[in-house]
Amino acid sequence: MVFIAGLVVTAGVVHFTRPSRPEPVYQGRTLTKWLKRLDDGQAFGISSGWIPARTPAQVEAAAAIRAMHAEAFPLLMQDIHASPSPNSFRQTLNRRISSLTRFVFSDVTEEDRVRWRAAQGLAALGPLAKPGMPELERLLFTNYFHSSIKEAAYALATMGPEGIAILTNSMRSGSEWSTMCAIWSLGQHPEAGAQAIPFLIQATSSDSEGIACGAIQVLGMLRLDAEHVVPALTNAFTSPKPAVRRDACDALGKFSQR
Repeated sequence: MVFIAGLVVTAGVVHFTRPSRPEPVYQGRTLTKWLKRLDDGQAFGISSGWIPARTPAQVEAAAAIRAMHAEAFPLLMQDIHASPSPNSFRQTLNRRISSLTRFVFSDVTEEDRVRWRAAQGLAALGPLAKPGMPELERLLFTNYFHSSIKEAAYALATMGPEGIAILTNSMRSGSEWSTMCAIWSLGQHPEAGAQAIPFLIQATSSDSEGIACGAIQVLGMLRLDAEHVVPALTNAFTSPKPAVRRDACDALGKFSQR
């Protein structure tokens, strides 16, 4: 066990020591420091059950990133591609230790955190990041090891009607995860979700449980356009999937709390 502990420490030093790069500075803090302040710690997974609330520190960080936008944008686009190598020292060590013990590292890597911070930075830029939309659209529909689908969706939702259009076209791709992330991102940015109610209503009847449940949860959070949304939620009670029926009940309950 001492040997294994030593390997873990060594891996941490190697893995978390990232090469430095020239970065813009605002009010004495580098871009990376502002991104760490902006980070909400949600690099892993998606949850359509809540709308995030920004802390004063995160609001300040978003404003700082906008102030640096010309220099920050290319670095954020670089970071949103961050992905660990399946054969990296950390991944190899994780598999080795897991084979010897019951201990398993978190699947969230430092590259995942870098990528998520970049997405939050691009979201802070909003329309200022529109030059990145073609690449973000490509990433939204490109699946690979620790891919950028979630991050691309999150950023696109802040870029106005063009970004929302990309998200609402996601079901045509046939990629379940891309569509789930698109739906989730609309819930993370209610002002964008409010412009995509017809898409969300359509998604409630998807054959995919993940897509249907995600859309129902987001509609319940937004609590908008009851005239059209409530019938869609009521119709979801006919779904053969218990999770869909459960989420529809919860979403209708939120409408009754208005």
